[in-house]
Amino acid sequence: MKLPEIVGVAGTNASGKDTLGALRATLQNAKFVSLSDIMRHELDLQGLPHERENLGALGNKWRAESGAGVLVDKSVALYKEEKAEKKYEGLTLTSIRHPKEAEAIQALGGIVIWVDADQRVRYERIQKRNAGRPEDQKTFEQFVTEENFEMQPIAGNEASLNMGGVRDIADLKVINDYKTVEEYEAFLKQEFELV
Repeated sequence: MKLPEIVGVAGTNASGKDTLGALRATLQNAKFVSLSDIMRHELDLQGLPHERENLGALGNKWRAESGAGVLVDKSVALYKEEKAEKKYEGLTLTSIRHPKEAEAIQALGGIVIWVDADQRVRYERIQKRNAGRPEDQKTFEQFVTEENFEMQPIAGNEASLNMGGVRDIADLKVINDYKTVEEYEAFLKQEFELV
């Protein structure tokens, strides 16, 4: 399947979302934006650590103030500004965590791909990659608790994270049970005609 110009990649932590985004950026000259990185940058400006609690609170605040698709809107506007100059051939957005973000991508003619893998496998990937991010320094039990919290909205708070809602409206679903990054990348290249 050939991917459209705009692709959202959502999924669970350490499932392989960024691998797909980076591969498409390299092979198809697509701009690659992690919505979480936009929030990390803002937390840096505020002098706050990149803990999941702070990321979630900031995302909730922005969605409440500017609409649930605000992170997609900011990213698409930047892409349009840079597209001609940098000769981008597409845009890949990762870390989609709210259904309205997914819907904003779909409204632009894009698709949303949900990537997942077994929880224990994903936790082990985080420990092996040791990116040094504070939000990754958790026990397996904390990892599971935080993920379960993010999968459904907080009652009465439409701006809260709702990854389960994103999963439910995703256009495609990918299970990344591959043992190595190379095997996963080979699958992605073939599945999505990444050349």
